[in-house]
Amino acid sequence: MSTDRFAQFAVGRLDEVAHAMERKWGIDRLPKLVDPALAARFEVQREKLNEALRSERPDAIATQAAAMERAWKALDAAALADGRAPLAPEIWETVIPSTGEIVAIVRTAEEASAVARERNGAVYTLAEVAVAIDAFGDQVRAVKATFPGASVTAVRPASLPIGSRESKRAGVPPGRKRTRRSSSAAGFFAPLPETASSKPPIDWERGDEIPF
Repeated sequence: MSTDRFAQFAVGRLDEVAHAMERKWGIDRLPKLVDPALAARFEVQREKLNEALRSERPDAIATQAAAMERAWKALDAAALADGRAPLAPEIWETVIPSTGEIVAIVRTAEEASAVARERNGAVYTLAEVAVAIDAFGDQVRAVKATFPGASVTAVRPASLPIGSRESKRAGVPPGRKRTRRSSSAAGFFAPLPETASSKPPIDWERGDEIPF
């Protein structure tokens, strides 16, 4: 086998080992679970591998890739010997009603990273679920607290029916074109009239921030 082919084989084998360790322990988690001295040796070996890759020397790449594979296995053995537990994500699946997309929910970001490698759908953590619940607003959370067992089936923007007493109090005569937004009737307004703006136009190519 030529030196180039041997280096390619060594790097490919190392990739498989590294991915297996990340699935087992989580991304960047394993070095944090072992003795700091061993973790430091692991980082030194990682840098040696990077130096070999930058050198583009097949013999150096093959040698350092094989050493990096041994380093991963040493960390794995040390973590197990210390009684550390590999990731064992409990996966909950649900379906987004509007699209039918199947999504998975796990506990932590480490579990999400590991699970995402094995599936095509989106993976969310409990922290992200909490962010979504926070976005429901006070009214939804108050209903859930007041009526135990109540289910959230849809979340819609707050609006007022046309013709309600609140919309009449807004002071908009029937048939009159609305030109200003009403804070008491969110969702029922026409665009504001165009006026000259001193702000520069949005640079879509550059990806300027959009407020919504």
